[in-house]
Amino acid sequence: MAGSKSEAAADAIATEPLIALLREIADGSGGLVQLRPGLSDARMDAWAAPVPEEIRVLLRAVGGLRIAFGRRKDDGTFLYSEIDFDESLNEGTHPMGGDGSWYVAAAGGPGTHRFVHLDSGGGFTYVDVDRETGSWGPVFIFWDDNDTTRLDSSLHAWLHRTARCLREALRDADADAHGFDSAFTETWTEPHRNAPQVPTIPAVEARTSPDPVLRSAAAALPDDGALADLREVDGAAVVIFDFPELCRFGRAHAGTILTAVPAVPDVDH
Repeated sequence: MAGSKSEAAADAIATEPLIALLREIADGSGGLVQLRPGLSDARMDAWAAPVPEEIRVLLRAVGGLRIAFGRRKDDGTFLYSEIDFDESLNEGTHPMGGDGSWYVAAAGGPGTHRFVHLDSGGGFTYVDVDRETGSWGPVFIFWDDNDTTRLDSSLHAWLHRTARCLREALRDADADAHGFDSAFTETWTEPHRNAPQVPTIPAVEARTSPDPVLRSAAAALPDDGALADLREVDGAAVVIFDFPELCRFGRAHAGTILTAVPAVPDVDH
């Protein structure tokens, strides 16, 4: 998915150098960082939306990252958190077992996004996907609440920032797993903590906006829906939708307009 800033990010962070950087970091990490095996075209063909070639090149080489956060008490081997581009939640199966379809719906429904990381704090990180073209856009994270954060302009940009955080943490940790985890988490989660907040606009108000992009996005929302304009955002941004209940997120205009509608209690969760 390509707005002007997403296009700039994709141009600035080429795929092959990014793959080389991730491999270099994993190879020099002493096992603290591992790359997951690449994904086959047949596997990506089975996904709900077509996968663009630039994403296929990346995912054929790197299926995700395993990042150490400690060691097991019994044998001293590393414990890992996962960035997984083939996360089972994308098919509605929660990795801890059970039905995960609510989270698929909360992020916009099948084929509109790709979950890439589930964290221990209950965060669900996903990449926006255009259901028709398959283009991949900005990266977001949400929790079981109505707040969400736009983390970066593209998967490439998010991974490049992740790589920089990993490299700095490896330099500072001196092969200690806990020190590495602490240093990495501190810098990697900084956008969650310090991002500026973008205001939301009720759908009924946005329908009368002089901006055709806002009018178009609002036209697809019910009267109780809302949206946030992220077109001028450079980097991370927080959006909080003021609904009395949980909401479902969506995106429009290459992922630069974030939308939300109230979820139906006891049915959607």
